[in-house]
Amino acid sequence: MERIKEGLWVKRGNTNVGLIEVEGRKYLVDTGSSEKFAKELLSETGNVDSVLHTHSHADHIQGNYLFSDGETRIYVDKLEVPLIKDPSFESFCLYGANPPKTLKRSFFKAKGAEIFPFESAKLPAEIELIDLHGHSIGMTGIKFEDVLFCGDAYFGEKIIQKYIYPYLINAGQFLESIDKVLKTKVALYIPSHGDPSEDPSKDIEATRKALMMFINLTIKILSSPKSVEEVCFEIAESQTIPLNTGTFYLFRSFESAVLSYLEEKGEIINTIYGKWQIR
Repeated sequence: MERIKEGLWVKRGNTNVGLIEVEGRKYLVDTGSSEKFAKELLSETGNVDSVLHTHSHADHIQGNYLFSDGETRIYVDKLEVPLIKDPSFESFCLYGANPPKTLKRSFFKAKGAEIFPFESAKLPAEIELIDLHGHSIGMTGIKFEDVLFCGDAYFGEKIIQKYIYPYLINAGQFLESIDKVLKTKVALYIPSHGDPSEDPSKDIEATRKALMMFINLTIKILSSPKSVEEVCFEIAESQTIPLNTGTFYLFRSFESAVLSYLEEKGEIINTIYGKWQIR
């Protein structure tokens, strides 16, 4: 693990993970995106007192079962407790019913663990929880002194270039959260996907710009009524977004959030048979 400062380390990977130590107690921020990464993490950190999750997505909780030793307590926002206790709910939410086999694979389903809401955690004054909802239903930033673990509140510029769109479930909350990150003045910002930075404004602007592009594209193609799936395929083709059986449902979830956001703003309406159209 890379030492950042006294009492703070980061292990970089597909999902960055942090280790905080205060008065001899260890607090792990997320548990990694793969079993291999999580096993390396455990060998480097040893037993920890608490795991503090930014959110429940499978690429953040793959190592939970390794740290569920009866002594370690795992915490997350109360809204996401069921999703870590039984990660199969994640793929159920993406699909809207009993999911197909593709959505039951490891990326969409981790191993469950006993989980507690943040309200029951006794955290030291040096650790602060910050509401950054939007990417997920209960996304939470973990602030340790002058360092903020941002989770997926924003993505590194290179990540946006690779994946094209910033996954989220509530576009309005997501936009509010990236503004909140910018207003939270700390010495170092650590996103889950991307490089730690003293100034995340460039990454945040890339994230915001990508989201706004999809919002504007969605408005543009709704001059005639279209279903969520029609919107997805038209935009994916125009932006050369590679879709397979699994990633289609992620993109559909993202576009559904964009459509709901535009409806809330009064720019589009839901017409007959679940189709959308500009007002």
